[in-house]
Amino acid sequence: MGTRRISRRALLRGGAAAGLATATGATAETLASLGRRAGATAEGPNVVVIMIDSVRPDHVGAYAGSAARSRTPSIDAFAAQSLRFTHARHESYPTVPVRRSLMTGKRVFPFRGWRPVKGLPPQPGWEGIGRRERLFTDLLAARGYRTGYVTDNPHILRRSFDGFRPRFDEMGSVRGQIPFRSAPRRRVSAAELRRYLPPEREPRDVDAGRIRQYVAANRPGRPEDRHLAARVFQRGIDFLARANLAGTPFALVLDSFDVHEPWDPPDSYVRRFTDLDVARYKPIQPFATPGVRIDLLSKRTFDLAKALYAAELQFVDAWVGRFLDELDTLGLADDTLVFVLSDHGVQLGERGVIGKSSYRVHGELIEMPFMIRDPAGRAAGETTAYHASAHDIAATALAAAGVEVPRAMEGVDLGPLLAGRRPRQARDVWTSGWNVRLMAGDERWLLIADNQLRDVRLYDTRRDPRELRDVAGSHPQQVRRLKRQILLEAGGRPLPRH
Repeated sequence: MGTRRISRRALLRGGAAAGLATATGATAETLASLGRRAGATAEGPNVVVIMIDSVRPDHVGAYAGSAARSRTPSIDAFAAQSLRFTHARHESYPTVPVRRSLMTGKRVFPFRGWRPVKGLPPQPGWEGIGRRERLFTDLLAARGYRTGYVTDNPHILRRSFDGFRPRFDEMGSVRGQIPFRSAPRRRVSAAELRRYLPPEREPRDVDAGRIRQYVAANRPGRPEDRHLAARVFQRGIDFLARANLAGTPFALVLDSFDVHEPWDPPDSYVRRFTDLDVARYKPIQPFATPGVRIDLLSKRTFDLAKALYAAELQFVDAWVGRFLDELDTLGLADDTLVFVLSDHGVQLGERGVIGKSSYRVHGELIEMPFMIRDPAGRAAGETTAYHASAHDIAATALAAAGVEVPRAMEGVDLGPLLAGRRPRQARDVWTSGWNVRLMAGDERWLLIADNQLRDVRLYDTRRDPRELRDVAGSHPQQVRRLKRQILLEAGGRPLPRH
């Protein structure tokens, strides 16, 4: 029989438990009943989920190689230690639906029962997470895990999530992104605003007001560590230090709203991608949310916007690296299952749009990085075409911790893939929704339709990787197959109208 490696955390926990038993005369059974803070019943790995908003795979070296449009050495190094998913697709998009499925392990598609929620965009799937909805972190907490959630995502900080944030042992709320729950007080002069507001935009339009609020909350010239992504990952590093001292297992979600616009990285990063003078003109959000036609922007503004996006991603990558380095420095990496993923991409000129157009839900929006690093190093550097989704993370984390996955959680345990086996669900076809658009696809085909399966378009992504030619008329059998899968995943009932 081989020798079982004893982790640093197990030694810490074992030593702490032995000391407590000696001091109190308690039995192992008594210690196991002391509750979640002692972590006496937890046997699985730590869990870390790093969610980075709006990351396009063609900007990440691990996915695009030398053709990558940004520089991501930290994520690339992580990918070399991880199982990398090449065809991950979320079961629903964009920002809030993805986080709902991530935390609950349940599908949000097809947005059945949705009603508009005050304070959130009036789009299907956008609603808060209430106190009664079971999270995968709740189940880990019941097994002795210390839980944390750190974010600057402005939607998670709004009232619709007031029942969600108190669910964690540590909730790190980093404020400064727009839209604001309450406006900052610093006054921004017209001259200061002019640096950030494209001349193509009206100074009094609603998004100019949003930019003014952002600049008021995020003072120009601030040090790198005062930028929002840096603050999120530093709060994550602080959580690691406290968890390490406690010697108990932990589950931490780091939810960085960057690389989402406004694209406002430190100027030193921007200069790596453009020679244009960002000290005088830095169009951090050159479009009204969620997107605008690029023919409304000058070439100068458009080129700078693309450089700002690439620079923002490199800046976030640097702080991802600092967090992962701290995980290593503290000796926690060998005990920690780590997920790194994004929620969606962004259009940078494709379909004539910059931003996000929910009526043009093609690869640049729905493709995203998705990686899992196993603490034992299994499947390191390997790839899989399995259609992983955010709602699979709950089942994967719970199974790794030895916690029974509730039947209500519809995601798939991706753990077998780390061992070279197939998950219990084949998932040959993925299905999803974004606002009032429906999607289905596999490694070759992409079907896009309205939410009643009309206005159907089909793309052969192998022969037409830019997805420019609708071939629905010449491949009716593929259209029927993918439409059937959408109806099947929707429960065989009529699709809701929104």
